[in-house]
Amino acid sequence: MNFFTRGMTIPKKKFLAVIFLFSSTFAWFYIFYYYFNEMFSPSISGESWTFQLLFLVFMVISAFIGSIISEKVNRKNFLFFWIIFGILSLIPIPFITSNELLTIFMILIGFSLGLGFPSCMAFIAESTTPDERGRVSGVVVCVAFFLAIFGLFLIPALNLEPIGILVVLILLKSTAFLSFLMDPLDRAKGEPKRWKFVLGYKSFDYYILAFIMFCIAASLVNILWGIFYSDPEYEAVTQIAQMIRYVGIGFFALIAGILADRIGRKKPIILGLLLLGIAYTIVILISTPGTYFVNLIVSGFAWGVLFTVFLVIPGDLAFSGSTERYFATGWLLAISMFVGITALGDLFSESIPFNFVSWMLTIIIFAAILPVLAATETLSESKIRQRRFKDYTEKVGKIVLESKKEK
Repeated sequence: MNFFTRGMTIPKKKFLAVIFLFSSTFAWFYIFYYYFNEMFSPSISGESWTFQLLFLVFMVISAFIGSIISEKVNRKNFLFFWIIFGILSLIPIPFITSNELLTIFMILIGFSLGLGFPSCMAFIAESTTPDERGRVSGVVVCVAFFLAIFGLFLIPALNLEPIGILVVLILLKSTAFLSFLMDPLDRAKGEPKRWKFVLGYKSFDYYILAFIMFCIAASLVNILWGIFYSDPEYEAVTQIAQMIRYVGIGFFALIAGILADRIGRKKPIILGLLLLGIAYTIVILISTPGTYFVNLIVSGFAWGVLFTVFLVIPGDLAFSGSTERYFATGWLLAISMFVGITALGDLFSESIPFNFVSWMLTIIIFAAILPVLAATETLSESKIRQRRFKDYTEKVGKIVLESKKEK
């Protein structure tokens, strides 16, 4: 544990505040989307993907609105309102009985998630120094996925109906209130940069492009998996592999956080993309339940790496006073694209040629490495050298102490 926390300056209470605020929100989003059909199918006449897209569109719109509002108000009050708004928007779900009502509440729920999420992520960046940001981000991603795992296995284990799923979501959302007991959630002061400056930041654009390409490829994979799911043999493999996959995401998030603080941000991203590319290529060349099993697990490892490092980078590049704008641009656009393409893919999956999609996603994954290579490393070389020097001096110190004990 000393190896993991060495050199970290973030106070324990602030660290806990970061964990409660981000992890509960991300796990909430994951479970909400996973059980979307189960919660709303009784009241939907028609395709659910239209309502999912509506939810995503207003999540993104509200994220950009929220990133501007957060610059003008007290962060603690704003985040408190955001959590309350999120809980209140969930309560009417059992009473939705028509497409018209569902349309209204999809807009509200999407708005309630996006509005404060950039501030939530910005709080991570502003609570950490560059040489500890990777490890802190690794922990919050790890906790988020373990919370999601807990929810995903608790709900079927208790055989919960839609009302039970709603209770789980509200309890999960309410966990974020614990962060207010740990920290004042202050916002870093600074003059906000214009959107033109944020969007025109070349190195930031390279990382955004890589993240978007990764999310597009990942959504294409979900479409392919939809084809596999119809085969009972593959369905059995999925059930076994998913638990290992989710645990792997959390574990590799921690590893990615350590690597990001030791060797920089670019190398872990390239590693994650290579893992994905290799895993997907194997399935394309040899489509068997065994290779599919390996693909599920290895791609999960890559997700853990990429999620963590892409959570770090906007904070590295952001200017004080504009951190929310960087996260709204660099994160929510990519994630919503992933979920949106997946939703549309469910609609057209039967008519999409398997070989075409599979080769497209492999090309996109390997091509995503190119903008990362062109981008500037966001952890300064001096920080990397300083970390290496500390590791070296500590090793020398241990050797000296051991030699003295032997004498």
